[in-house]
Formats: sequence, structure tokens, C-alpha cells
Amino acid sequence: MAYRLEREKTKTSPYILIDEERGYMRFEGESYLEDIIQFFKEIDEWLAGYLASDFTDLTFDCAMEYFNSSTTKLLYNILRAMDSRAPGRNVTVNWYVVNEDDDMMIECGEDFMEEMEHLTFNIVVGK
Repeated sequence: MAYRLEREKTKTSPYILIDEERGYMRFEGESYLEDIIQFFKEIDEWLAGYLASDFTDLTFDCAMEYFNSSTTKLLYNILRAMDSRAPGRNVTVNWYVVNEDDDMMIECGEDFMEEMEHLTFNIVVGK
């Protein structure tokens, strides 16, 4: 049975959806958790296993409106792990910027995109 995880967002944590059968992951909302490592532990473990498998497709929709520096590091590590396994596979990141005036979120997406070599990286501004 394929792995599936869905967590509703809270004031300090994002909505999370992982649907292994579809090769799909989504983060949405805000992230400024006290213990980010614990919150994302299960997600990191699943992703490591998925990326080590013979998967062919993975889409990551990231629609974060705000995140702290700890989340920035975590997102960077997730993207680097995906990038390292992307050659020969269809790995897409859709970086959604909800507010078109959010220059910081646009720049963050651009910075991440510049660091990745093998991902299809789309920055989508506006709803």
C-alpha cells in the first residue's frame, strides 16, 4: 500500500499532503515551529525512502506564505535531495507565491531555483 500523509495546518505549521501513489507532495501555509526537526521527521524519512526507490515522477507544490530560517534550511535540504535523484526522472517543483507583491518569497524561490541543476522548477506568482 502506498504511503499517504495529510496534516492540517495550524497557526505555526503548514498543511502537508504526501500521496506516494501519485508521486505528489504539497506544503502550504506558514512554518515557524519550535521543533521543526520532530515535525518533519516522518516526512524526511518517507522522502529518503521514496528518492532511493525506482520512482519515475515526483511533483512538489510549495505554497508557503511565510517560513522562518529553520524552515528555509529544511526546504533547501529537501530540494537538494530531490535534485540529486532527478536525473532521468520527472521531478518538478512548483513554487507558488500567493501574494504577487511578496518580493521575499519570489526571491527565495529564485535563489532555490538557481541552486538546483536537475529539477524542473517553476515559480508561479498569484493565485
